[in-house]
Amino acid sequence: MSASAVLGVNDWKDLLTGQSWIGLLVSTLTAFLLGRWLAGGKKRKPVLDTKEYREFPLVEKIVISHNTALYRFALPRSDDVIGLPIGQHITVAADIDNKTVARSYTPTSSNEDTGHFDLVVKSYEKGNISKYIGQLKLGEKIRVRGPKGQFKYTPGRISEFSMLAGGTGITPMYQIITHILYNLKDTTKINLIYANVNFEDILLKKELDELAKTYKDRFNVYYVLNNAPEGWTGGVGFVSKEMIDERLHKHADDKQFLMCGPPPMISAMKKHLAELNFPPAQTVSKAHDAVFVF
Repeated sequence: MSASAVLGVNDWKDLLTGQSWIGLLVSTLTAFLLGRWLAGGKKRKPVLDTKEYREFPLVEKIVISHNTALYRFALPRSDDVIGLPIGQHITVAADIDNKTVARSYTPTSSNEDTGHFDLVVKSYEKGNISKYIGQLKLGEKIRVRGPKGQFKYTPGRISEFSMLAGGTGITPMYQIITHILYNLKDTTKINLIYANVNFEDILLKKELDELAKTYKDRFNVYYVLNNAPEGWTGGVGFVSKEMIDERLHKHADDKQFLMCGPPPMISAMKKHLAELNFPPAQTVSKAHDAVFVF
């Protein structure tokens, strides 16, 4: 045996020391990966507070039409969630003309979206909060608290939703629609009548059409316009009792009507539903009402 093949005492010490370092490296790497895995599986606490307003900066603005845009607001951390139950909304507050003004909005994003939340807002010249949001610059903040609202949803609670939405009243509907359709175990069906003045006023049309195409056995949308362009194949004028009777469900214990839109529209829809033998909508809707108004 050659001398080079014989390990001396110091050689063994060096080898064992090297093995110790390897063992330490493996242990450290294992602990790091385990920590990352555990952190990934652990949900962050929702950032909203029902009593205290919290500030969130505008990080992106996507123009949808001449007076409507999607506003994306950043949460404190990239893995934060807004923590808003489906069908509920937030309160946005701002100081305007030396007084605090607040309005309710429903994000179009969901709790599956981390690090941000989205608001689709139509800004009106005489509006308070909507105009304020429309004038925000990137980096400027809004004050938000929540959640608030009476609507509660669990899969299987009912077999079908019929929805009547007008203008920006589509936002709570869209949140509910996506939540139900993306859950392949949820068999709830949804039929939506969505009314607007002009074609360009239709919000989230591309997204709604794609959902109707992808989930055609579970979701259907019918658009109604006051001022219909040439070649329009949807409804024309105001939403009528006949449209509701033809396209939405008849009163049944396992089905529910949801409505959100301008007050004049909601008043007219309540009358239509009463003539179609639906129970009257309550002043403040409760989760299990046959007719729920946001």
